[in-house]
Amino acid sequence: MYPWIYIVLLGAAAVLYAFMLPKRREESASGEQLVKEVEATLEGYMAEIQQENEQLVELIRKMKEEQSAKLIEQQEQAEQWSARIVELERKAAASEDRLRAAEDQLAKVLSSVTEDRQAGAASNREAEPHMPSIKERYAELFEWYDQGKSIDMIAKASGMQRGEVQLIIQLARQEESV
Repeated sequence: MYPWIYIVLLGAAAVLYAFMLPKRREESASGEQLVKEVEATLEGYMAEIQQENEQLVELIRKMKEEQSAKLIEQQEQAEQWSARIVELERKAAASEDRLRAAEDQLAKVLSSVTEDRQAGAASNREAEPHMPSIKERYAELFEWYDQGKSIDMIAKASGMQRGEVQLIIQLARQEESV
């Protein structure tokens, strides 16, 4: 073969190689572009996840704040109820003391009435100081009762407890029957 054929063949191979070279560059360029697109997509996805996480953290923070505010409110309410219970217990104890005092006074009155009757029968009614009856001591209360006022109204007007008023009325009935 002639040397110029070698040169032509070598030139043709170089041209073919040159044609193939840009294709490789395009393939590598399209591969790089694909990698860039995937990276951009992943970055966008990560940004969305980060934003959603921040929103979730903010939502949880708000929920904690609301929960702690409710807890504080419930604690304050419990303290108020405790104070009211203590006050009611104190009032109940005071009422019980007043009732005991009224019962003791009534027992003294009944015992003195019984003693008076026994002494009166024994001494044929010797002159002794007159012990006022329950109706005389609580004249205003029996006046209201005779007017048809309710026991609750009498208790409010006299400043006594309802039970005290009932007890005085019952004792007066017993005194009248004796």
